[in-house]
Amino acid sequence: MKTTMSENPVLRIVVLCILYCAQGIPHGFVTYALVAWLVEHGTETAGVAMITGASVMPWSFKWAWGPIVDRYQILEYGKRRPWIIFAQALMIGSAFVLTLVPDPAQAIWVLAGVIFMHNVFSGLQDVAVDALAVDLLKPEERGRANGLMYGSKYGGTALGAGLLGYVLTNSDGSLFYSVLIMMGLLALIMCVPIFVRERPGERLFPGLKHQTGHLVEDARDADEGSENPTVKVLLKRLLSAFNRRNTMLAAVLGLLVWIPNGLVYPVSMTLFIGKLGWTQGDYTAVTGTWGLAAGLTCSVLGGFVADLIGARTLAALCATTFALMLAAFAMVPDSVWMNTTFVSVFLVVESGVHGALNVSLFAIFMSVSWRIVAATQFTAYMALMNLSYTAGNFMSPVLEPLGVRTIYAIAACIQILVLFVLPFCRQTKEKRTMGPRCQKCEYLLQGLPQDHPCPECGWRQIEDPDPLTTT
Repeated sequence: MKTTMSENPVLRIVVLCILYCAQGIPHGFVTYALVAWLVEHGTETAGVAMITGASVMPWSFKWAWGPIVDRYQILEYGKRRPWIIFAQALMIGSAFVLTLVPDPAQAIWVLAGVIFMHNVFSGLQDVAVDALAVDLLKPEERGRANGLMYGSKYGGTALGAGLLGYVLTNSDGSLFYSVLIMMGLLALIMCVPIFVRERPGERLFPGLKHQTGHLVEDARDADEGSENPTVKVLLKRLLSAFNRRNTMLAAVLGLLVWIPNGLVYPVSMTLFIGKLGWTQGDYTAVTGTWGLAAGLTCSVLGGFVADLIGARTLAALCATTFALMLAAFAMVPDSVWMNTTFVSVFLVVESGVHGALNVSLFAIFMSVSWRIVAATQFTAYMALMNLSYTAGNFMSPVLEPLGVRTIYAIAACIQILVLFVLPFCRQTKEKRTMGPRCQKCEYLLQGLPQDHPCPECGWRQIEDPDPLTTT
């Protein structure tokens, strides 16, 4: 039986799903259970925005990890595996610091700071995992793999919101026991990359012999065409990758798509729990169970649907549905807001739409990304999505005087703008250039002998006189 991720398609998808689950556990705990608990204990909209912003903002700048993950690799232990293990360990350590916050409801700034730091490390883990996915997933696997991966994140979110939320509610306002369980879950998940190799020939631990098989040490054998490229080379590749209409408009898509969700979330929390009489338990019971189940189901199914009808088509359908939902919520009378069944169904459907939309966006951004800068370019798109949510999140308290209905209407209008960008986010295709290029830095080698070193980076021995490059 093949026991490395590169050789075994089932194993690589299972590992990626488990690692995505690790990202969902703290996310579910903070954005569902902890935020609802804080609102129940008197936290205002600004405090909710601060906590949710602290949990999302680091993901907006995780692109900074991309060049580092692409630049520094220890191929002997795997291109991405050491980074994943390192980041997971930091996630566990920073989670422990949460237990040292004595009174969370009265120390919002301290709590937000710790959550911010935890998500810095969670963002690093995500960058490494996404790079691993871009490295190993075949084009025909990406739709369903993204669906299963994001579905797994929903599963982790359900654990964080449901299980950890229940422990938080029944622990007299202390974070200790809920965070302790979270640390245990993250530690168990960290065992997966510790004991599973990316490729044949890699070591599991220092001191152990290589696994039987060829270790990828020659840069020409590696997926990205060079071993530990310099930052200068990486930046040149990244600029080349973004110097196209489809990749630039994909960046605009990432920047727009989650502003509406970030805009309505803080005001909806204070509306439901502060004004409509919901308790933290009521909200978690809907969003942390049925809502997450809908998100998980739609993200998994969305992956297969994206393979059938195309990721852009699915994204357009989801964006339109979400825009209509926001507009409808803005227009219904107050008596409908007081109807618990209506609001519960709204939240569940919203979660399902978000799940399918996320999967379609992942597939779109993977299709326009260039594997030679896998961690950097794909991460840049993910960071823009998180920046989008953060921007909406911080706009929410500023626009709060306009009223909840107006905010929902504004969010619906912004969501419609997504439809004007999607048609241009076409897949990046490969074609042959008019002349040979250096496999390391893409410098045009027209007129130079085949064995001549590259004038730009010094790379010697260009084996393919007309290598594939991205357009």
